[in-house]
Amino acid sequence: MKKKAGIILACIIIVSGLYYFLKDEPLAQTPPVQPKDQQTSKLAYVGNSIMEQKDGKPLWELKAEFIEIDVDTKNVQLKNLVGTFYQEKGGKIEITAPEAFMNSQTKEIIMSVKVQATASDGTTFTATEARWSSSEQKIYGSGNVVLTKDDAVLTGDKIESDSNMEKIKVFGNAKVVKGGVAR
Repeated sequence: MKKKAGIILACIIIVSGLYYFLKDEPLAQTPPVQPKDQQTSKLAYVGNSIMEQKDGKPLWELKAEFIEIDVDTKNVQLKNLVGTFYQEKGGKIEITAPEAFMNSQTKEIIMSVKVQATASDGTTFTATEARWSSSEQKIYGSGNVVLTKDDAVLTGDKIESDSNMEKIKVFGNAKVVKGGVAR
């Protein structure tokens, strides 16, 4: 009888041991990974400039009190812009704007608030907003546009000009006054 009790006890121990080692235990719960907020990385500069060149010649240079570059898109935000756009014939256009944005892919520069420009031949231009199209080599303006060239004053809602300010189109409420000031 003692032998029978020992065998039963041994079987119980073996079955208990097998149960302990072979039972399915759920894995420890790991907390779900929380997605991090999408934070845009930006670089900021104070008093710096950006320049684009082609064949070693500058096309334009932008200086600003504050420049912020989005690291992911490479787009540029500028505050208190002073820009120089170099003309094909050797002249240049100096342009100022309180705010500007440059799209790094298209190289378009959108200037806003109160844009003012002066070309080396004395031509002046003001508008609420202006856009430089690098691919077209054109300047577009909109909002209270005034362009003074030689003794003519052109006003309108929108303007389009080549980079030399020689081929100029004015759209919407267009007026040209020769030898005087537009009203």
